Amino acid sequence: MNNFNTINGGDDAAITLNSNRGSEENYSFIGTILAPHTNIIIQGGSQYSFAGNVITNRSIYLDGNVAVDKAFGANFNADGKFPGTSDLESTTKVPRILSVTLPNGVNFSPENVTTNYVFQFSLNNNVEIDPESETMHRLDGRAFKNTFLIDQPAGTSNVLWSRMNDGKWKKYEPDGKNPLQPNKTSEAQTVELSIADVTEDLKTKDNVDNYDDQTIYNAGKIDGNYVVNGVEKAFIGWHLLHKNKFSFIVASASDDLSTMTASEIKAKYDNTITNYTLNVHGDLLVNYPKVFDFGTYTLGTSEQEPVSIAKGQINVENPFYMDWKLVVKNSTSGADLVDNPLLQEDATGFNVQLYSLKTGTDDDWEAGQILNIGGLLKGPETPLLTLDTQKQLSGDEQLDAIQPAKSMPFYKSDVNLKFHNGKVDQCAKRPGKYKLEATWELSTADKVVDNTD
Repeated sequence: MNNFNTINGGDDAAITLNSNRGSEENYSFIGTILAPHTNIIIQGGSQYSFAGNVITNRSIYLDGNVAVDKAFGANFNADGKFPGTSDLESTTKVPRILSVTLPNGVNFSPENVTTNYVFQFSLNNNVEIDPESETMHRLDGRAFKNTFLIDQPAGTSNVLWSRMNDGKWKKYEPDGKNPLQPNKTSEAQTVELSIADVTEDLKTKDNVDNYDDQTIYNAGKIDGNYVVNGVEKAFIGWHLLHKNKFSFIVASASDDLSTMTASEIKAKYDNTITNYTLNVHGDLLVNYPKVFDFGTYTLGTSEQEPVSIAKGQINVENPFYMDWKLVVKNSTSGADLVDNPLLQEDATGFNVQLYSLKTGTDDDWEAGQILNIGGLLKGPETPLLTLDTQKQLSGDEQLDAIQPAKSMPFYKSDVNLKFHNGKVDQCAKRPGKYKLEATWELSTADKVVDNTD
């Protein structure tokens, strides 16, 4: 204990801890600082700088790097209450969760019931648009595994209880059996228990009292350009997410939390409850070609080089299995519309090749037939291409064959523009560069709620 009780500092006065000498093996400071009448500054670039408690009635300033896993273990109690000091029953025989390991190597040690950890995981595959970070983790597959490290006091039998979104407490007994074996020894035991997928395994088979919030929250529209392997691409979509809170208690087998009152649970287990909120991000995302490059054509050589082909690819990520509609329109105007060789009668064919996904991941595709869906000579009132999960069969077999379904987590198709070079030889204005402008519009019929967090 470092007691600075007699120091009275003004607004600009402070006790400063210079903690640059810390390391993983040796913290620069370990202990408690009591300075009720002056400010405290903790500064330094080492993430292993400080371990302990700071108590003051003034301000605390943190100026340094704090690793994410260290920050999870930090508590700030502005109301003067300290973790674990409520009116609890004796906890000598109370089991507790020592740590929780989540996918992607995320691990935290629960401190107290007042701490609700929040974790961000993404289902999207496009790392150029949705890169991983210290706060955004990639979820490989849809299962969200939890592994608990549990302390069981000597001579106790215990059960893991869970609830979602502050609903009813439910006993975790897969196949009707308790996976926690009793500790029949005279010493405390540390055991491990895993739930393969908390978002599914904690649901009841009859879908009653699941409290699983399926609301899709919209965190805003996204659009932009990027380059992949030298190819210019663009994207449009929405940042979407599901939010669910999970709570866990390891309780004595003699206690039935489903019949206990909230005050009874609080009295015995308040200091051992583990809470965290899981935000699963699943952006509805359309990637499309920014540029279709036909190369260079030399006038008068159409007999030797009859066609020029430009290729691009449309990729859609739909991790929440939503209905979506993509409309592509020719928005070329002015001189480009009149003089553009690409937009002459029968000049450019619009072909699409749909790929079928062999597995549930975006890595194994089988190419389908190349389908001709018309030419580029269409005004903005007539879409060049419409992809719609709710589209009714039109009778056009080729157009119907390339339509997506909401059950597809991924959609992929190649777009080939086939230009007949002889058309440019017939244009009144020959040499030059010409642009084809197009608009890409994405919409959904599904209900989404604005994310206010």
